[in-house]
Amino acid sequence: MLAIRIDYLTSVCMATRHDDPSRSKPEWPPHPDRLFSALVAATADLADRDAGELTEPGLTALHWLCDLGAPQIAVPEARRRWATDVHMPSNPHADEIPAGDLDSGNRATQQKKRKAVLGLLPVFRTKVALPIPASIPDEPVAYFIWPEAEKDDRVEVLRAICTRVTCLGRSRTLVRALVVDDPPEPTHKPDPMGSIQLRVPGTDRLDYLIDKYQRDGGKPAPCQLRRYRRTDYELRPKEIDSTLFDRCWIFRPNPDDRPLPAISALRATHALREALIDCIDKDQRSRGVEVHVPDIVHGHGDHPHCAYAALPFIHPWQRYADGSIKGLAVLVPRGAKEGALRDIARGLIRLAGNGLGIPGIGTWQLKEVAADDPPNETLDPQTWIGPARVWATAIPMVFGHYPKANKGGEAKVILDSLRMIGIESERVVEIGVGWHSPLYGASPTWHFKSQRSSRGTDQRRIWIRHVTLRFDRLVRGPVVLGSMRYFGLGLMRPIVG
Repeated sequence: MLAIRIDYLTSVCMATRHDDPSRSKPEWPPHPDRLFSALVAATADLADRDAGELTEPGLTALHWLCDLGAPQIAVPEARRRWATDVHMPSNPHADEIPAGDLDSGNRATQQKKRKAVLGLLPVFRTKVALPIPASIPDEPVAYFIWPEAEKDDRVEVLRAICTRVTCLGRSRTLVRALVVDDPPEPTHKPDPMGSIQLRVPGTDRLDYLIDKYQRDGGKPAPCQLRRYRRTDYELRPKEIDSTLFDRCWIFRPNPDDRPLPAISALRATHALREALIDCIDKDQRSRGVEVHVPDIVHGHGDHPHCAYAALPFIHPWQRYADGSIKGLAVLVPRGAKEGALRDIARGLIRLAGNGLGIPGIGTWQLKEVAADDPPNETLDPQTWIGPARVWATAIPMVFGHYPKANKGGEAKVILDSLRMIGIESERVVEIGVGWHSPLYGASPTWHFKSQRSSRGTDQRRIWIRHVTLRFDRLVRGPVVLGSMRYFGLGLMRPIVG
């Protein structure tokens, strides 16, 4: 095993996301390619200072590190540092630099050139806002772990290289890099079906960096992205209960697409399910394999299957939340087979390319939301995962049957629904039921049209209510309750604090 520990000496990580045109979003966790670039720079530093003593061993060790593939990562939680933008003189454009000798040309031309030169001085330049994005981790440390690596002379070379690493990200992010033998359990693992995308150096990354430096010394292009999934919830104490849902794929519509209110959630989730089934079917036919849509997608069976949810803009304290649907999510149950996950991933890719047709609304052009870079809080998976002790419905719950007072009433139906998603009813210490949710922006229950039974003359209204639950311990979501939970009704949001 090979493990490299990064200590942030200032307790702050100043690094900008590679795909952010505004240059205002911080990067966390640190990408493996960022560490690799720092190691390459440190190897070059060793070669310069020691007359090439470690040039060949260093290059060999770095090539070996690339061949090890994507590392596991262990990082603590981090929060974004909010700071005022720093106003700095803008950089001059090439067109602003006068050509030729300053004394050439007539007097008017000479004066124009001298004025242009003065305009290049920082004191005369227009100042522009310069964001300095940064993350503040709970503990100023990060680990990169290659569990399959064998200890040999190359590890010792990397140990020497790490002693020359001084920064990771911006030059003001001072770090200490060490090769250690006792890393913690990883919080992020490579997973082709994961929702977090990190830059990981490939086998030819070192050759590219050397060639790029020798050609022009400019900024290298980002390397390939690899998918990761968070595993830190698996490491948390047993005092945290989890629902049966394990993975969460989130998609957002194009900003120009027609907005939908929360009361249209059922229409959107029905369309999402049907479109995913159709896309998986077409993908399998195009690849010439036997058509078999996984059971967890269509839900024909008694086992847990995927839930399809609409994510409304609701919030515990932001009064301007309007309840409009900002995105759609596919919740995958724990224990899904790898083949089924691949089929779902291929179907979602095809669906994002084709667009989602919603009857009576139009077509939404969907785009996957990376878990480590959500555009807003509503589309952040952690918003719906928690963990938390208090949960409230963002979309009201549909009761599986009419609650009868002599059989436990509403509480009995709610507790039964909790057991169906893997939470023991003994964990509930308080239940609130009503027509309104404590969350701003959540629509009252009467905005949702009740379905009616079509069997015989039974025309009883289905019971729809908002529910608030308090548990005796932390519960990790996503949490969806009721008979329509697989279509997003009964979706709950944690209330923290």
